[in-house]
Amino acid sequence: MRTRLEFFLKSHGVKPAALAAKAGYSRGHLVRAREGEPTSVRFQEAVTAAVRRALGRPVSLTDLFEPEGVAIHSLLPQSTVDDRRGRKSTQPRQSATAGNIATAVAELTESDTDAWLSRIRTTAAAQTEAAMRELLDAAFPLLDQQPARAELLYVAAITLTEHLQASPPLLVASLRGYAEKGRANALRMLGRYHEAMQVLIDAEQNFVDALYCSFEIGEVRYTRAGILFKMERWPQAQQAAAQARRIFEEEHDRTRSLHTQMIEGCIMVERGDLEAGRAVFVSLRKPLEARGHRDTLAFLFMNLGACDLKRREPVIARHWLHRATQLFRQLGMSSELARTRWCGAKISIVEGARARGMRELRAAMRDFEKLSMPADAGFVGLDLLEELMADVSARKEAEKLARSLVEIFIAAGANVSAAAAIAFLRDATTARNADASLVAYVRRYVHRAGVDSDSPFQPPASGVEPA
Repeated sequence: MRTRLEFFLKSHGVKPAALAAKAGYSRGHLVRAREGEPTSVRFQEAVTAAVRRALGRPVSLTDLFEPEGVAIHSLLPQSTVDDRRGRKSTQPRQSATAGNIATAVAELTESDTDAWLSRIRTTAAAQTEAAMRELLDAAFPLLDQQPARAELLYVAAITLTEHLQASPPLLVASLRGYAEKGRANALRMLGRYHEAMQVLIDAEQNFVDALYCSFEIGEVRYTRAGILFKMERWPQAQQAAAQARRIFEEEHDRTRSLHTQMIEGCIMVERGDLEAGRAVFVSLRKPLEARGHRDTLAFLFMNLGACDLKRREPVIARHWLHRATQLFRQLGMSSELARTRWCGAKISIVEGARARGMRELRAAMRDFEKLSMPADAGFVGLDLLEELMADVSARKEAEKLARSLVEIFIAAGANVSAAAAIAFLRDATTARNADASLVAYVRRYVHRAGVDSDSPFQPPASGVEPA
């Protein structure tokens, strides 16, 4: 993320390499400072003196470095950041990594999290640029495991920008852009696509206002492409992905360009061009392996598995899914593990192992519920309900599941029409008037309602009204 030092150097045309030499420090040391890592007073004074000499005019320490404030992890109600021996400390620590802060926040109750964020908002000494970066760094690892909690942190960070009046306006704009982009990703994980798209508009504008954030604008376009993909708006998703890839190529970021190509491959698959999409995935494998990007490789393997399942090659699909599962487990990516289990259930059903597939669907649904991802839990539940409809002996489970789906989709923020569709399905199931085709019909509608909220629910013409 950008810093006060970074913006000053860019806006005044100071070359970092020459500055590092004049200050008597390595280029790597200066790079870390520009990225927001803590620095000593001695370093700050040396760099400030070197900038004065380079520009030939007065430059203060606070022009380049933010005054030290209160570390936000010290405001945790009871710090759960591990000490070096792995024990839990009951006292706030003076320093902590973003990962440790995220771990501590993940263990807090909802009320304790609210209390912590309130302390940050009301403690003047904690309203700093460093606090913004700490919040954003702590929110990122929570995206996969607790997206609802991550969204709270991003919202708190957005609010914090309103208290940074003494900070450079360009820097504040960029920090707010980072917070909004992160929040959009959290909303995407929660299935709240329309909100995510609106937040991205603000994020892109803030990066434009910050002047020196071309790469970050590419990141916004990349995020937008992913959300449009989820909304099945294929042409717009393709356009956003192409825009992102052009920016990454102009910024000479080969890695992010590869990530964007994977979205383009996914779009091809979903539009029915399975072979072209698969060819894109295969072409990306070696470059990603060479870069050692295990998280992106895991997504690549999962996409290959989903593609081969559509190609009616379940054995090959399971091979890729197994590789994805191994990597997601090593990386601790809980939501993606749940997603691979969901995909594995579909493979089992295609293979004819229906009982195993249903067990896997139940497990995936529980996983998403534990992760506070009700939208995904609801759609897994609908897949399970469709399978249950084929088994007369499972009617009681089907009725119980149909009742619970109403609450799950309401918790997911379903609009009125989507909630009405799920309620209709519940009543039809209770009255023994539902079948697999009705479940599939309602599932398609509820998914579409997440994209087009103006489309009212209409029961199927051939359906039977519930008693």
